[in-house]
Amino acid sequence: MRTTLLKTASTLWALAAVVLAQPLSAQAQELPPLPQTIKDAGVIRIGVKCDTPPFGFSGPDGQPTGIEVAMAKQIAVYAFGSPDKAELTSVTSDARIPSLEAGKIDLILATLGKTKKRAEVIDFTHSYYWGTSSIVVPKDSPIQKVADLAGKTILATKGGSQARWFQANMPKTEVMQLNTTADSVQALLQGRADGYAADGEVIATIAFNNPELRVVEEGFDLGSNGIGVRKNQPELLAFLDAAIKKMKVEKFQAGVVPKFVDNAGLVKLMVERYETDAPPEAEMH
Repeated sequence: MRTTLLKTASTLWALAAVVLAQPLSAQAQELPPLPQTIKDAGVIRIGVKCDTPPFGFSGPDGQPTGIEVAMAKQIAVYAFGSPDKAELTSVTSDARIPSLEAGKIDLILATLGKTKKRAEVIDFTHSYYWGTSSIVVPKDSPIQKVADLAGKTILATKGGSQARWFQANMPKTEVMQLNTTADSVQALLQGRADGYAADGEVIATIAFNNPELRVVEEGFDLGSNGIGVRKNQPELLAFLDAAIKKMKVEKFQAGVVPKFVDNAGLVKLMVERYETDAPPEAEMH
């Protein structure tokens, strides 16, 4: 009888061990395999923003945080079962693609808009977010719409899509390109330009935190963001596309966005744009 009980107990412990182990193995089985080089490294190296709230910024402890940082850590969970397996590197807009090409990171998850020009040098996943760019101006500025910036000076972050949009669509507008969002906001507050253009959600966050500034209601440059990888990496692209789809199915962003965005209306809009497919006109422009 004692032997039977011991065998039964052993069986139950074995079954419990299998059940406890299943979540991590199930996650791995649900997604396509990682490239062998990343498996061997045991970490996935991801370039993220640290100057672009709410997507990526430095937290009180100096560590990266934000919506896309949470996504990066979730990708590591899907890949290795732990958010600690995401090796995060802070990248500025103009350093994103050079860092990827130099092999310093495995992928870019840093507000990277999908454009035909960028697609000539890197590959993109399916879009994970879409929206428009916006402009923030001093509260007493006469600028009410984008066209009012003709002949004036607009700030834009180096390497971002907004500078190229103004150069192509409003050549009479002078574009002043600075390294970071913080540099651009400071320059605007100092009166060195008439406005600052960036992703709409970034602009909304800036205006919320700076009561002396306001958002120009008209958006521009409809586009979508994707994860960037080096050319000819079909395994990594397949894994990341599946990870993006899994986040949408699990409504991952519905739990993440409210942690970094205070405005209820903006939270609703952003979650919708994460969970829905980008319209055709927002894709690869």
